[in-house]
Amino acid sequence: MAKMNFCPQCAAPLSTKMDGGRERKACPECNFIHFGDFSIGCAGVVLRKRDDGELTALLIQRGHNPFAGSWQLPGGYAEHDELLTVAVAREVEEETGVIATVRDLVAFRHSVGGADGGPSTNVYMIFRLDYVSGDPVFDGDEIAHAGFYSFDEMAGIDKLQALSRWGIELALRTKPDSGISPESPDKTRKGWQLFALEDIDIAQFS
Repeated sequence: MAKMNFCPQCAAPLSTKMDGGRERKACPECNFIHFGDFSIGCAGVVLRKRDDGELTALLIQRGHNPFAGSWQLPGGYAEHDELLTVAVAREVEEETGVIATVRDLVAFRHSVGGADGGPSTNVYMIFRLDYVSGDPVFDGDEIAHAGFYSFDEMAGIDKLQALSRWGIELALRTKPDSGISPESPDKTRKGWQLFALEDIDIAQFS
């Protein structure tokens, strides 16, 4: 991401100030403080059984850099006004044409520090999704290929992203709904989405 030199609120040149024990870019005119660049990515593990009962997972092959030619889970960035469960289902459909719904969150990766060493952080959420309908389609450009592959078939795929393999392994070896699941809407408010572990019988600990 480009370095910020002007205030996004009033367009005045940014200076620096100490805040929270760190020197940060700040606006001397309107008191805006730049705390860093933040993004949230999401990926979907969509599992589907073949007619013979073999379990497969949906993968895409990247057509563009970075990492052109590599294979990974379908996914992308969440929009600033988009719930994560909506974002991951949207990305899966956009990249592969497959319709799927979120079951639970199985894992996430947190990284800090941008490519240029700047103040940035990214969280990459890996969701388990239930297959609903559709066969993989792809544009042959941004997405070079897409398909459902068994774990044995994945072993023969060159350039399979380690993070995607890890997410698929977790989804396969854990029980459905054992991850962190979206709570019902009546427990939250507009613009919020709560995630929690399944209810636990507290009596077993007494």
